[in-house]
Amino acid sequence: MTDRDSRPLLTHRLRRVHWVAVDAVAALLLAVAFGFAASARTGAQVLPLPAVAVAALPVAARRSWPVPMLAISLVGAAAGLLMGVEALYVPVAVILYAVGSLEPRRRAIACLVPSLAGVAAAMAPAGGSAWPGGLSEIAFGWLLMGLAWTAGLAVREQRLHAVRVAEQSAMRAVTGERLRIARDLHDVIGQSVSLITLKAGVAGMVAEDRPREAREALRVIEATGRATMAEIRAVLGMLRSGATDSVPGVSGVAETAPAPGLRDLRALAVRAGVEMDLTVNLDVEPSEGVALAAYRIVQEALTNVVKHAGAARCRVRITSPEPGVMEVEVADEGPGLPTAGGGYGLIGMRERCLMYGGSLTVGPRPEGGFRVLARLPCVRGAAS
Repeated sequence: MTDRDSRPLLTHRLRRVHWVAVDAVAALLLAVAFGFAASARTGAQVLPLPAVAVAALPVAARRSWPVPMLAISLVGAAAGLLMGVEALYVPVAVILYAVGSLEPRRRAIACLVPSLAGVAAAMAPAGGSAWPGGLSEIAFGWLLMGLAWTAGLAVREQRLHAVRVAEQSAMRAVTGERLRIARDLHDVIGQSVSLITLKAGVAGMVAEDRPREAREALRVIEATGRATMAEIRAVLGMLRSGATDSVPGVSGVAETAPAPGLRDLRALAVRAGVEMDLTVNLDVEPSEGVALAAYRIVQEALTNVVKHAGAARCRVRITSPEPGVMEVEVADEGPGLPTAGGGYGLIGMRERCLMYGGSLTVGPRPEGGFRVLARLPCVRGAAS
């Protein structure tokens, strides 16, 4: 139902708890590595080890609290560098990546500057003869920290750009679906107006000689007119909330193909290549607009069964669980779909439901597979 992103499967499986576990392992490895390095450099002294732990262990929580963890790590790194532990700015660089990728730009810059200054101050040698080597070490530390911070900032900007692109794409999808709804209802309303015109002509011809037939024709005209007005109010109320010409790339060309309905569902399943177990049990015949909405919902659900669920069979139930309500259920037995973020297919189905004041529920089934459940008011249509 989404119009799923193309990220590798691994990124769908790795959740926040998994990334926290990765950070915890990285923090432990850094602490052990720098602990051994400090012990080898200072002999049996344990004085630098607490500083190493304070510098390295905050890496485990860098995604949850990047700025506080940076401050703690910077204090430990500065203390360790003053004690002679080399390259202890590496954990600070790791946390700076998280700061750049998770924090706003101004706050990220405000964190980078004191980090560079603190590391440089801790690495500054006391003797002037050591300055050339000290400066190169400081420069290397700054380079590593700056690269990590810049990489994080680039990741953040890429994420923001992806969000903006997704929002624009969703807007285009909503607008395109609304235009499609309008085209479909154009057919429904056109058929209703044609029926009204025909019945009015019949009533005019038989009004004097066969008043009973004239009254019957007038009743059909009244029922058809009421149903058509309900369709017009529904589509105008939905389309009124958005301007179709405000989004580029959306065409408003009308289509004149006959509007499909519930009678066309089996043919739809054949075209989709899905074996469908279909049940239609309604106590009231729906209006053409509601039947068309149900058809489009099943059409989109079948598309997702083929594209995403990997199932060759599905169940479609169209029933009346209560008077005046039509329930459309499409369930498959595939492995299920990732639903994060929604998708253009879901947008289209929700638009269909909202237009008639209905509701849409989607999600995995407890017994496996995926289910789409739409509830629509079963507006009674006119007899033709």
